[in-house]
Amino acid sequence: MEKKENCLVFITHKLTDEMLEYLSYLKKETVEVMDLLVLYDNATQPICPENYPWLDFCLFDSRQLKGFFHRGEKLLPNPLLALMHCAVRYSYAHYLLMENDIVLEGNFNHFVSIIDRESNVDYIHIASDIEGGPRRHWPVNFIRDNPFGNLYFSWCQLFYISRRYLEALHNFTWYNDSFYYEFLLPTMAYNQHFIIRQFENYGYRFELSWGPAEVYEYKYAYEHIPNTFYHPIKNLKIVNDKLQIHNSYLSHVL
Repeated sequence: MEKKENCLVFITHKLTDEMLEYLSYLKKETVEVMDLLVLYDNATQPICPENYPWLDFCLFDSRQLKGFFHRGEKLLPNPLLALMHCAVRYSYAHYLLMENDIVLEGNFNHFVSIIDRESNVDYIHIASDIEGGPRRHWPVNFIRDNPFGNLYFSWCQLFYISRRYLEALHNFTWYNDSFYYEFLLPTMAYNQHFIIRQFENYGYRFELSWGPAEVYEYKYAYEHIPNTFYHPIKNLKIVNDKLQIHNSYLSHVL
């Protein structure tokens, strides 16, 4: 199959039956638009990629990847570093990174088709911030030697990034690793005039937090707000069950 220009990178540290079913759905939705790459943390639940021939993997070990847990804080994993590791081997114009516990209420194929057309954009981010500004997020306390005039924060369960910007970030983190990636991505982009959009510009909204998961799972299951991403969704069975019902309905009406 011909390699696509852009890639959906799904980062996870587990491959349950529910996760595999979710990946199957994402692959079907993206196959005509973007490649799908599973960025898998092989630290605690090692896998053999050969057992899943329908998926493409990039493996990393969070225990060996320096700085993956920001300043040694287990609450602060840094997927950006894993993506940089991945980009050395897998070269794409853009990477759409998606964490394993964010789901869309809506048409995922339509979403990636819209984003895929943004060939000149360096960074698309989540504009919503329920905390209300960068100073409300505690990893700000780790930042040292800030060279930027203004500080920004963005939730990063989902972001779209150009290879050009990814390389610039890699160069910056080489000499200053004090910025947690949810600060670094928007701060450097805005201060250094990279080409930026927000997912909300395309009509998408976000219901997200660090938790508790049951609150957002309830929202996802019962609110049904169109074109809305929900996070955290730890129980992917409710997602897969909904997709099965939807697919069964389409089969009946078509």
